[in-house]
Amino acid sequence: MYSSGNPTNIANPIKDANVQIDLKTLGGRLTLFETTLCKKLSWDELDAHVDLDPQGYLSAYSEKDIQLICCQADASTLWLIPPVVQARFSQSLQWSMNIVFSWQFTRDRPKGKEVVKYELHVEDQNLPKPTDVIKVINGTTSSFRIYNVYPRYFRVTGSGDVRFLEQMVNLVSGDLVLNHGSPEWWSFHDVNASDVKGCGELAGPMAVIVSEETPQGILGETLSKFSIWGLYITFVLAVGRFIRLQCSDLRMRIPFENLPYCDRLLAICEDIYAARAEGELEVEEVLYWTLVKIYRSPHMLLEYTKRD
Repeated sequence: MYSSGNPTNIANPIKDANVQIDLKTLGGRLTLFETTLCKKLSWDELDAHVDLDPQGYLSAYSEKDIQLICCQADASTLWLIPPVVQARFSQSLQWSMNIVFSWQFTRDRPKGKEVVKYELHVEDQNLPKPTDVIKVINGTTSSFRIYNVYPRYFRVTGSGDVRFLEQMVNLVSGDLVLNHGSPEWWSFHDVNASDVKGCGELAGPMAVIVSEETPQGILGETLSKFSIWGLYITFVLAVGRFIRLQCSDLRMRIPFENLPYCDRLLAICEDIYAARAEGELEVEEVLYWTLVKIYRSPHMLLEYTKRD
């Protein structure tokens, strides 16, 4: 099926990207930073002096599948949380705190999985102190730092999953800044922005992404969604189920479905059971071979199954 369809893999670049940073506590969840203003640069669009892969992480991938994502440091949404809510939320930070960083990408394929969300929970040892976050929210200070938030390099598979590059060790740290003004808004500044050339003045979230190629056409999209192994297993189970339904109790149905009159054959079968019950093994053997001869000979079988 796969060979006859001949689906050709074609590039499946990221068309849109956005970033979101949420702060979670027992009291709920607030979005601190969110931006949809992200620039997508392909390998060909980068200047010749820009080296996205100084460590050789991308050597196994095609250049046409590699993109540099550069997002603005300032959020595209405002911080419009009422002071009362901020005060209650700050109190809940003293009991528990978790920061969730999310990438969301949009591609053309596969159908039904055009949007891919990559959500990462910052580990406890990399979180800022709750008191530092509270000071920023109440206006005492303006920023706090988060360490090892997300990997700089990762890939989006043809089936719509996100995977680390196997040998990748680079993790991005950043400063979350609350810009006090009228109105207020958050910013995320990549503290290692200088490590990535090509984003220019965009110092927000940055990532180098491998968006894997996917087959085109109906067959290609189906294979991308379910994988060839999934289709194979489904096909085998479906065909096996169909065959079992057709063949179950076949030996019991043949005499009644394909022969006109079976009473004589059934009488011989009953005599075989009766001879076995009485211990007349010689009689049972004679009757058994008589039945076999009848079934082996079409002429005898038709004679024994004629209607009176």
